[in-house]
Amino acid sequence: MQIYDCFAPFYDLEYGHKDDDIDFYLDLAEKVKGPVLELGYGTGRIGQLVAGLGKDVLGIDNSVEMLKIARQNISGTKEEGKIRFYCGDMRYFALKQKFSLIIIPFRSFLHNLTLSDQSAALNSIKKHLIPGGILALDIFVPIYSVISRLEWDDEITPDELAESDCQISIKVHVTHEPENQILNISNTYIGQNGSKTVCTMRYRYIFRYEMEALLQAAGFQDIQVWGGFDRQPYNFSSGIAVFTAKNEKN
Repeated sequence: MQIYDCFAPFYDLEYGHKDDDIDFYLDLAEKVKGPVLELGYGTGRIGQLVAGLGKDVLGIDNSVEMLKIARQNISGTKEEGKIRFYCGDMRYFALKQKFSLIIIPFRSFLHNLTLSDQSAALNSIKKHLIPGGILALDIFVPIYSVISRLEWDDEITPDELAESDCQISIKVHVTHEPENQILNISNTYIGQNGSKTVCTMRYRYIFRYEMEALLQAAGFQDIQVWGGFDRQPYNFSSGIAVFTAKNEKN
């Protein structure tokens, strides 16, 4: 079972109201010709809106359960005929198609936990971009006040969720492996009746120039970095790093 199979029933509840990145990715999609590939597609929070622009979208995710919900979310909608799904790994996918734009929203690239994983993903992405095609992704900035700790807890209450009347709360426990730049995140979803579901994930955080070096090593050009989705200058304290890079032209 992939890690997000466990998260799938709760994902839209926890993140369905996230919208700060939508305009950024839609703006990129509007400006390109040809199909769009989204890696880490999840339940379709971004991809469905891209398809709503009239774009053909291919969504790749390694979680069968997340893609099941994505299919349910577009069932009977005008976007249904514009979106195809592929269950696979962003490191090793091989398609008989190239794309004008490949996006990796909401820090999904950080699930690549080793340098080998990161390089494999970028190499696969580059092979699937047309000449001059664009890669866009965002990651969180590893702010020192956060990663100075080795362990911490947080709680998300029902009123912070997309459906505040769901009566589900979330207890979050994080452990930090600084030597590996890895955060281990354990979410416990607690129902009104006291039921508990525990799901875990891992991120390998990346610093700004580390990400730029990865992109350069993979052969990307015209690398841009911003401190937010409104393309403001990069600011370490913003907590967000947004990147675009282009595949070289022939």
